[in-house]
Amino acid sequence: MRLDALKLELDESFSIQNWARDPAMSRFLPRAYEGLGFDYTQILERDFCDRFNGLMLRGGETVEHVTCAAFPCQEVVEAVLGPGGGDALLFLHHPIDMEVAGGGFLPIPPRALEQMRAQGISIYACHAPMDCHDEKGTSASIAHAFGVQVERGFAWYGSGFAGRIGAVAPQGVGDLVANGKEIFGVDRVEVGGAEPGTITRVAIVAGGGDDVEVMEEAESRGAEAYITGEWYTRTLPVEASEREWAETNRAACEAYAASSKMAMLGFSHAATEFLVMKTHMAPWFRKRGLKVECVEQSDWWR
Repeated sequence: MRLDALKLELDESFSIQNWARDPAMSRFLPRAYEGLGFDYTQILERDFCDRFNGLMLRGGETVEHVTCAAFPCQEVVEAVLGPGGGDALLFLHHPIDMEVAGGGFLPIPPRALEQMRAQGISIYACHAPMDCHDEKGTSASIAHAFGVQVERGFAWYGSGFAGRIGAVAPQGVGDLVANGKEIFGVDRVEVGGAEPGTITRVAIVAGGGDDVEVMEEAESRGAEAYITGEWYTRTLPVEASEREWAETNRAACEAYAASSKMAMLGFSHAATEFLVMKTHMAPWFRKRGLKVECVEQSDWWR
């Protein structure tokens, strides 16, 4: 398939043109590369450097194989650069890696970007538009997996709602935890907040749900459980001002959880944002005659 044709379909499907700039990645990606002293605008696509969504790196002119991943961590980059040649696309949620339990955002190494381009491997990243998409969305896919009857979106994010609220069959916290472990393929779940006897209404925010205002909105709309990737800030940035914010926000989230009537369930940032790759994006690419591989992280809580 021609890369430009695939790009056009992806752009239209996620309404990329409706997003002026990604709320998060327009801040974090430049900062990550500036920390290396690397001018990312010399290798990444011009439109991507304005929007921080869409075709990020142009490799070859055709695509036969697609690799889907949440973050471009080292094992994902190594898998893409392994045997197999070019005519490939790396489809990502985050255009940069993230050590949730470490320093935060990390760039794809410049040398790896050069290798990908030389081998005919392109990159397409879709962050906020995918978080907010009603079908091929990170939160929407979680709602579908848990059998949630979505009633409304919430948590406004740029140009859409990143969260979903709706009804579920009556169940306990333990049931949600067990179901989530199977859905996301994780062994570890971070549980906080209250333990309602019976849960019939849930709020879902894929990835980073560590925002007290979003939690308050979810609870005010009747959610009895808050399903997310991380409900409190876990990163410890190196930069002093960023570290201070992280520590302050973590304390605020933990304080809210201690007084909330909702159950707080964290299934990992990366795992909750990877689900859509398996359930929606892989089939979407296969319908276009492309070979697809979804690469998981060996440690969802890194």
